[in-house]
Amino acid sequence: MPDELVPLVGKTQLRGSGFASEEAAKQDAETQLSKVRAGRKHLGTLTTGDYLDQWLAGKRRLRPTTRRSYETHIRIYLRPLLGSVPLAGLDKTHIDAAYRRIEADGANRARAAGPATIARIHATLRAALNDAVRNRRLDFNPAAGVELPEHEASEVEPWDARDVGRFLDEAAKDRLGPMYELMALAGLRRGEACGATWDGLDETAGVLVIRQQIVEYGGTFAVWPPKTKSGRRKVDLDATLLGSLALHRLAQDAERAVAGGSWDNGILSNQHGKPVALSGLIFTKPDGRHLDPQYVSNHMQIIARNVGLCCTISADAPAGALTIDVGRRHVAPERTWTVYRDREPVGQVTVTRCARRRGAGATLTLTGRLGLDLRKGDELGEDLLSRRRLHDLRHSSASIQLDQGIDLTLVSKRLGHSSTTITGTLYAHLLRSTGQRAAETVANAIPRRLQDHAHLTPTTITNEKGRL
Repeated sequence: MPDELVPLVGKTQLRGSGFASEEAAKQDAETQLSKVRAGRKHLGTLTTGDYLDQWLAGKRRLRPTTRRSYETHIRIYLRPLLGSVPLAGLDKTHIDAAYRRIEADGANRARAAGPATIARIHATLRAALNDAVRNRRLDFNPAAGVELPEHEASEVEPWDARDVGRFLDEAAKDRLGPMYELMALAGLRRGEACGATWDGLDETAGVLVIRQQIVEYGGTFAVWPPKTKSGRRKVDLDATLLGSLALHRLAQDAERAVAGGSWDNGILSNQHGKPVALSGLIFTKPDGRHLDPQYVSNHMQIIARNVGLCCTISADAPAGALTIDVGRRHVAPERTWTVYRDREPVGQVTVTRCARRRGAGATLTLTGRLGLDLRKGDELGEDLLSRRRLHDLRHSSASIQLDQGIDLTLVSKRLGHSSTTITGTLYAHLLRSTGQRAAETVANAIPRRLQDHAHLTPTTITNEKGRL
């Protein structure tokens, strides 16, 4: 090793390398030295596992959730299966074998590792090895040519406009109703809504500026800027939503008056780990503290569950019974109701009488004998909402915007996506109606001398052929 390169790679002497001739050895030595001089780090005995640990430790700008995901992939999958392989010798066959092991072992793991999980694990490994190539530790990325198990991502199927309206009508009774309205109409992420501030709201212009979001990872809260530059955006708000926020401000002022000097949004760490005193949050707990994002998700489920709900069965009831025991009634129960199990209809009952029991419960008398076995937890209601996540409010917002013909580019900007490609990929199946309207618009815009055949359906065309 030349003296000027010793500080970089140390004094290394390889024995038994197996070159056919001294000339071949010298040629290989020159090749390796040129890589060192170009900045290529000497790998020596560095293993893939040690490199992945070093790589993760050096990633200083990762989001908390992204770091946790990378750490999990490395600890549970990549280190046990690829960790002992020298980084310099890692190739496609090693990675293929590792993924096959993950598939085979998936059924035995507490957390199943199907094709979607393997795709995420691969994304982590590929990102780490891409950095190794950029840092000249590898000549190429061995993960680039790996063929992953086939899987089809499930399509987003959010609530339609009618169901969103029913949910928001129920949420309007709740102190956090305006928050859910903001997420459903403007498409905000959960953390963005939790971190929204009054000084970012321009009521005259009807614009809310998104500057920060409150996130939770591993039981720890933090306040971070949006993930990408496009996430830091201005979102236009309609007059009705601005009115809801104005009423919410008055309600918050009343809560602040009750709390007095104890009103405090709290202190959270930023992306650099430094403490930041929060102030001016639009949505808080009654005492002024910032909201727990998971609470916002859980509370949404409670509100959604009450839409169209009469009551919940509190005790098993066998087929043939004339009465059933239920919990609190949300509406008067004397009428015909659909019976739901896991939000799917399984039958009907007609209630003629309601007798209160101790507490909030009651015994309902039926017009005839029960036609099926009822289980504790079954529900009586009418047109109950299907189960959806809080994040699906954001998907519903995108779906409604696209269905109303709003341009994909504008929808992407309102959602804070980094590119229209992400928006188009997520909601491609929701663009069918828009595509049909586009086809009709193009056809109608072109003057034709041919007879208009728009009234002919496949059936009428077949009938016409028959007459001929």
